Amino acid sequence: MRILYGITANGNGHLSRSARIVRLLRERGHQVEVIISGAPGKILLDERGLSPFSRFQGFSFANKNGSMSILATILAAKPGLFIRNLCRDLPAGPYDLAVTDFEPLVGWYARLHGIPSVGLCHMYAFLYPGVPKPESRWYERLAYRWLAPAELQLGLHWYPYHPKVIPPFVQPVDCSAEDERNVLVYLPWEKPAEYLAELAGISSHRFIIYGARSGTEGNLVFKKQDRTSFQLDLGSCATVIANAGFALASEALSHGKRLLLKPYAGQPEQEHNAELAESLGVATRIANLQAGTILPLLDRPRRAGKPFPDMVPIFVNWLESGARDLDADTYRRMWSHDPL
Repeated sequence: MRILYGITANGNGHLSRSARIVRLLRERGHQVEVIISGAPGKILLDERGLSPFSRFQGFSFANKNGSMSILATILAAKPGLFIRNLCRDLPAGPYDLAVTDFEPLVGWYARLHGIPSVGLCHMYAFLYPGVPKPESRWYERLAYRWLAPAELQLGLHWYPYHPKVIPPFVQPVDCSAEDERNVLVYLPWEKPAEYLAELAGISSHRFIIYGARSGTEGNLVFKKQDRTSFQLDLGSCATVIANAGFALASEALSHGKRLLLKPYAGQPEQEHNAELAESLGVATRIANLQAGTILPLLDRPRRAGKPFPDMVPIFVNWLESGARDLDADTYRRMWSHDPL
């Protein structure tokens, strides 16, 4: 098959799961044209695994004073450039299938050209009855459906709420070297100056912080973005401190990590993820990153992991079967484990 595959760069979860899907598709002989848009200038996680690809500006969340700003996001958008990219700049078809990991260009290209399309994202789950939904404004609800449209929009979640809701894509991790003192920190939406001194004061633990620099300062270990290194550190850590993106929360709870979530302010999906994870007893929502808040939680008992199946080969097999709808047999294989 010749497949047009779009990935939003507005979250590393989209990039990491799609890199594994794209890699397997190419290994099986499919021709995959990858489009990445959003977060211009951002260093891409697993860039080598996604190459070759084309990159466009797309749409990006705008941060203002530590929270997502809808107004700033709208003002930063360039609809004229988006339309030009859509009409003139995407790699020419024909394509047998389009897959969008919440990436708008590929979603709309498929819709305009009548290409069978599949959407893959946590936010698609909010379209279906029975799924817990965040408090959201009308334009946010429109975005869930229409920002990156697809004929079949598959929502990712921790429980089979609906026949079009499937489990998260969680990569297997070796936890044999886990150390209770190790804490993985991934807070891309926070200002490091506001929490590094707090973490440095907790000398009983070692904090492995992923961001834009590398080095060691006392009990703080800084590392640049690297998927392989990140997975090794996830395995060695007993605790994860993160914003409330769906992908990392899924990995942490799947492997039984103690999970502290500080949602990105102003982002309804993250606020909802943190509230739901806490209500399920798999995470603790924190309002700030002060040592007095974090320290008492580092010894809190953990819930046992709930391993999800390796979704990548199941999903790719389904794509190869035609991907016109999610059949009952594939759905049963996806949810073969005990859900949360």
